[in-house]
Amino acid sequence: MRIAILLSFILSVFCSTNSLSNKEIHKMKAQYKIEYGKSPDLWPVIVGMKDDMTDIFSVPNENSVGTNCLNNAITLLRFDNDNIIYDEVKRDFIDGVGAGDKFYPRMFNGPWIGYTQTRGFLLFNLKDKKWIDAMPITSGDEYYTGVQTFDESNLQFVFQKLSEYWPDGIRHLQLLEFNMDGKFGILSEIVAGAHKTSYVEPWAIQNKTVFVYNNDSIKFSSYNMNFKKVIHPFCDLFNSLDNFKCLDQIVFHPTLPIAVLIERPQEYRGDYQVWLACWKNNDKDKRFVELLRQKISVFSEWSDIKGLYCSDFQFSPDGKWLVFRDESQNDKSPIFMAMPVDGNRQMPLGKPKILGRVMREYASPSSTAWITKPLSFVVSDGLVLYKWELDNLSREFIDK
Repeated sequence: MRIAILLSFILSVFCSTNSLSNKEIHKMKAQYKIEYGKSPDLWPVIVGMKDDMTDIFSVPNENSVGTNCLNNAITLLRFDNDNIIYDEVKRDFIDGVGAGDKFYPRMFNGPWIGYTQTRGFLLFNLKDKKWIDAMPITSGDEYYTGVQTFDESNLQFVFQKLSEYWPDGIRHLQLLEFNMDGKFGILSEIVAGAHKTSYVEPWAIQNKTVFVYNNDSIKFSSYNMNFKKVIHPFCDLFNSLDNFKCLDQIVFHPTLPIAVLIERPQEYRGDYQVWLACWKNNDKDKRFVELLRQKISVFSEWSDIKGLYCSDFQFSPDGKWLVFRDESQNDKSPIFMAMPVDGNRQMPLGKPKILGRVMREYASPSSTAWITKPLSFVVSDGLVLYKWELDNLSREFIDK
């Protein structure tokens, strides 16, 4: 009896599986073409999971994404051709492995993963299976609403903390450092504007510099690890602009001196303009240029779209692709787009490619992740994974 139970466990964990049949996958693709008129530029690998409500995050392991939604455990979902293998790393090492409001920093280069848990932060080493379970916030009126990596080698992270003491809330940015003894220290902190329900002023990190946008002045400030202001050419460029309305999102390239900014009206979300900042470009006229226009909504010729609505801009870990969502037609079922990146060109971003949408009926994207080998962008709709291997896309640029 024990042997049978053990064999059942091994089969359930290590055997590759896909809850969708080939027939079901072909039907999903056929329905996509009927509904949208053509195929995407790249079909994804489509894999059905065993459990619904399965969200994913990036891990440094080859051809894998992670999840903390199953069996109170950290689990790797390893792609095996058109299937996945469930590789449970560790179970029940704390109460509520996947509990709380979770925000993730960018993919780690080393063996770590990490995420917030409302008021705590969990770091887990996938190699030696050790973990750091810290609770930096003890007040019931405060909680985390974001986190970004500052210095991975020293386990330093900047957290966005909301303090609900005022009608709009107060936003703090804290730089914390963690060690293997489970201890942490607050290295520096700054009060960085209001944290409204309808709008939070964007911030970002590149090369150990923290950039914070202020919507009252429509200006950027840059800070070092002590949250002391420093001079940066990006801030000089942005702060010299005239008639910029309101910043909705900003994302910096992991290594190149470029950033993508999404502008919107002050009053509402919509009618987006997307800009590319290249603050080291020798041509001053090309240091801040419009990147996307209305025509980026690839199906706009079939419906009356008043304006561009896009979000969730992400550079790939190697910096060779920019992926985002076009929500102009349907924010519940956005079109995922990918643009190639080449820092040696005058216009470093190339022509957008259509990755497509999630294909399960009535489903919406619930989470996304990156894989470095092979370079892939992965979307979960809770029950189905969609994996686009971006090296299979052609890289086209406007300039030769």
